[in-house]
Formats: sequence, C-alpha cells, structure tokens
Amino acid sequence: MNKKINRLLNELIKKLEEEKELIITTIKDTEQVERLNSVIEDKRKILSELAKYNVEDFKGFEEQLNQIKSLSQINLTLAVGNAQFIEDIFSSIFDEPQKYDQKGTVKQSQKGFFNKKI
Repeated sequence: MNKKINRLLNELIKKLEEEKELIITTIKDTEQVERLNSVIEDKRKILSELAKYNVEDFKGFEEQLNQIKSLSQINLTLAVGNAQFIEDIFSSIFDEPQKYDQKGTVKQSQKGFFNKKI
C-alpha cells in the first residue's frame, strides 16, 4: 500500500509541475489550454485515488506532501496573476462605466493599459 501511495504522490507532483509550466505558457499560447485542462483532469483523478486513504497512511511522506503544498500554492498564485492580467487587459480595452462621487461629479479613473499597476 505504501508503494501505491508513493507512486500516486509522485504522479501528483509531476502533474503539478506540468500544470505550473502550462499555466505560464497558456497566457501566450491558447493551444496549451487543452493540455492544461487534461493535466487538471489527471490531477483530479489522482487526488480522488488519494482521498481513499486515511491520514495515517501518509506518515513518512511529509517531504512529498510539503512539495505538493508548495507547488499547489505556486500554481494558484500564477493562475490568479493570469486572471488579473486578463481582467486588466479587458478593462483597458473596453470602457469602464463612469463612477460618480456623492456630489454627482464624475470621478477620474485611470484609463489605458499602461497607466495601470500590474
């Protein structure tokens, strides 16, 4: 049983590393999106298999679990950064609704992609 857990954890680490690379490249290459979706599905299957085990079964795998936690956090940060980048691009391309203050005057907002903080 320990060999199977070890194999699953190693597979999950590989999928997380592949996911990280794909998250980075999908922002510039839309062909990578299908590969990323496939990796995410594979990762979900591995996690589903791992969910069948008890917490005690993972004793001795702390290093791998810490690596999985770290890679998961990196991937989440990259994905959030990509989403924010895309949102900033859309808001700079399309007019945002004007905002008014309590006196009824239009608030000045920064327009354009280069005026925004990234």
